[in-house]
Amino acid sequence: MTSVNRQHSADCRTRTSGDIGGCVSAKGFSLSELLIVIAIIGILATVSGYSWQRYVTNANLRAAAREIASDFSTAKQTAIKESRNYTITFDVSGNQYTIAPGAKVKSPTFFGSDIRLTGANFGIGGTVITFLPRGTASAGNVTLVNSRGSTAQIVVNMTGKNYVQFSTQ
Repeated sequence: MTSVNRQHSADCRTRTSGDIGGCVSAKGFSLSELLIVIAIIGILATVSGYSWQRYVTNANLRAAAREIASDFSTAKQTAIKESRNYTITFDVSGNQYTIAPGAKVKSPTFFGSDIRLTGANFGIGGTVITFLPRGTASAGNVTLVNSRGSTAQIVVNMTGKNYVQFSTQ
């Protein structure tokens, strides 16, 4: 760099924003650069928004299935503790279930309006699971589905133990 260029460069650094002169700053972004970055952010937001909605829909299904599994465990424990039968009756067409005694009615739509009961099979085609004072139960399963076609199946064996299987889309 020549001494003239160094002097010009030093003069540009010492000027205030109100000075008028021939100094051009190379700092900052051009309008086209900003528009490109905004476009990229918009594309990423669109793609991630779709993925986020898919995640939320499947998370709601998992939460509803785990709530039913929790109700099974609670009914089993309460039946043992109180030495009396506890039943959970599934109304597939009404998309709800009732825990008795107490007649507490619950619905999987609490976790998302798109979650539906599609099947409940206990014993020989029944929709009622009974937990006995010994902790045993009528074996069977309950199936839930969401608007994406993902399914959750809550399975109960004879000992009253339950688990959930998921098939997500």
